[in-house]
Amino acid sequence: MALNYCPPCPQPDLTYGLPGHTDPNLITVLLQDDVPRLQVLRTGKWLPVSPIPNTFIVNIGDQMQVLSNDLYKSVLHRALVNCGKERISIPTFYCPSPDAVIAPAKDLIDERHLAVYTNFTYAEYYQKFWNGGLAAECCLDQFKASTA
Repeated sequence: MALNYCPPCPQPDLTYGLPGHTDPNLITVLLQDDVPRLQVLRTGKWLPVSPIPNTFIVNIGDQMQVLSNDLYKSVLHRALVNCGKERISIPTFYCPSPDAVIAPAKDLIDERHLAVYTNFTYAEYYQKFWNGGLAAECCLDQFKASTA
């Protein structure tokens, strides 16, 4: 769990909240206040996620994308600064244990549906994710299975 506090920024064009990224975990449950700042990428366009009072946002993370063999996609999102109001958000990250082996679910793999990803531990993934910083939107490509 994290607690994010973003003060008002009189010149939001000079800074950036969080760049576009996917979450490295399984799912993220987000409680946000009434200040719109969260955006998701859909069909090549950044769209705002309007806050709804007393609700949670649930983001699918990279590990769910792997487990589902790409049936579910990790959500590419970003957070912008607001020039007039402070913002508070509380994300809760649900993660596998570091030694958990992550792979597509066996029931989703057959002759017509090959595994999209190789097996890896969550610790391996988490290290590659943070080694890239938030410079890369997602590091799942580093774990793609060979198609040769």
